Amino acid sequence: GPLYAHEIGEEDHCHPNEEGMGKLGRQLKEFFDDGKPNDSALIEELKKVEFNPAEQSEEQPEDATYNRHWNRVFAKAFEPVDCSEPRDPATLPQGYYKGPMIDTHIHLVSLPDAEPGYPEEWYGHDNLGTWRSMAEWVCVFDVEGTKQAFGFFPVWEPIIPESIKAVKRTLEKYPNRFIPFIMPPDDDGAKDGFPTVDAETLAEMLGIEAGLFKGYGEIGLYAREDGASALPPDAQRLTKIYPVIRNNKLIIYFHLGNDQGNTLQKVAKANPDITFIFHGDQLIDCAECDGTPKEVAEILENNPNVYYGIDELYGNTFLMNDDHTKEEFIRHFSDYDKLLKIDLINWKEFIEEYPDQVIWGTDRGVASRWDLDADVALTLNNYTRAFIGKLDPLVQEKFAYKNAEKLAGDLS
Repeated sequence: GPLYAHEIGEEDHCHPNEEGMGKLGRQLKEFFDDGKPNDSALIEELKKVEFNPAEQSEEQPEDATYNRHWNRVFAKAFEPVDCSEPRDPATLPQGYYKGPMIDTHIHLVSLPDAEPGYPEEWYGHDNLGTWRSMAEWVCVFDVEGTKQAFGFFPVWEPIIPESIKAVKRTLEKYPNRFIPFIMPPDDDGAKDGFPTVDAETLAEMLGIEAGLFKGYGEIGLYAREDGASALPPDAQRLTKIYPVIRNNKLIIYFHLGNDQGNTLQKVAKANPDITFIFHGDQLIDCAECDGTPKEVAEILENNPNVYYGIDELYGNTFLMNDDHTKEEFIRHFSDYDKLLKIDLINWKEFIEEYPDQVIWGTDRGVASRWDLDADVALTLNNYTRAFIGKLDPLVQEKFAYKNAEKLAGDLS
């Protein structure tokens, strides 16, 4: 007879539990004891067969669950999205920079890392392949006229192979749109975690698809609130990683912590064949800082293999997070003259003094639920083009894309 609900396992609602297995065994015994398979020779042959679960089906139940889950996730991760018509930069007012742009600071969200087998709505709303699609990022680039981006792709346990597969598929579907960086934290939200995995783990990750990644980062070396401690650039974990970076011909993107400028210089000098990019205001806006990029300039001056990424534009205020709304963000740009006055004072001289070592980025992609909105993208990009248009004409293209293009070319 059939197995009833109380005889089925609660974990997968598919296989018999102990009571169900007992019932099934009794039914089989009754069946064979009745002599229904009357071919005694056949029975003897069946007794000799060694039971191998893997041979009973080409796809085991756990494999089927895994495959259904990841097929669904990857279908969603690359499904098309409705996208606004691109804005042609040539239509912008006189004085704006109207050329190509490469965004050197784009974050991608992770795949869902919870166990497969649950309904789609159970997984996080901000994961790639549950509620987000790579097409959202590409759409924003198309709308605003950004031709390429340095993309920080998260890779961590227990979804390392799947995460790397997502990166590979992204590059296949959207060729020449992303320069892929591997971003592998080691449980950095925990007190005993780290901003990055160790050298051995990183090497294993990179070996899954050799040559896929072109960079390592963004690695935040600052202390996490209630999480990992700060990790200075000369920490043992990182000094063991630098040979892995060298062997895989990667560039590094750091977000420095407080008082880490000197240690960055130390490792940059010790590794002159490795290119370092860093960003963040920890060397500008701190208790001991004077509010200018003076210390950043010193690092660039002394280390030709170091670059600085500027994403602190629009009045030295970062609004692209969920503490603010899309509407607040757009209103912030209602007075260009006010914002440009601040940004030109803070950055124009610095950019023009180090025109070959400064790159533009936005630090967006995961900071808020609305930072990939087309209106937000155009608001920010239009302002950035107005700012670039105020720089020395000999510097504009370098800051907008040529320095980044050189780095990308060096990687390839």
